[in-house]
Amino acid sequence: MMKTLLLLTAASLTACGYKMVGWDSRAYETMAIRPVRGSDAETRRMGVRLRDALIESCLAGSALRPTETEGSLILETNLYEYKEDVVATDLDGRTLRIQFSMLATFMVRDAAGKVVWSLDNYRYSDQYNLATGRDAYRDEAVFIQDEALDDIADLVIANITLAIAELETDDE
Repeated sequence: MMKTLLLLTAASLTACGYKMVGWDSRAYETMAIRPVRGSDAETRRMGVRLRDALIESCLAGSALRPTETEGSLILETNLYEYKEDVVATDLDGRTLRIQFSMLATFMVRDAAGKVVWSLDNYRYSDQYNLATGRDAYRDEAVFIQDEALDDIADLVIANITLAIAELETDDE
């Protein structure tokens, strides 16, 4: 029953002009993910972890193969701000909720240097719950920072993938 429903849904979507996003790209196979530029020591430190998240997201969520130096596409990132604030504590002063805020610009260029996609001055802000006591705060905060960086990387790579698919559709 479920298989029939899926087939009917796919058939109706293709009949109305919808097509699956994806590309069989010969022009864009690799993406050099450059080190993230930061405005101070804290943003540079977070930039290293953001780059790792971008590489991981590229491997898991796109047909692009990330490279260290050269590629058919080049991703450049500037991280201008990073801030974390305690939003809620319990009666004993243990942190319960923390908010991360970041401001970054992402730009993808092709091998010729032409900008094919950009996300200028993207402001990310989200709150995350901490479950541990004061002595484990730093370790859990780092884990939650990684969660936030993964969320940003997934958004960026998904948008790059969609932009490339749109570029290739325009070329047809």
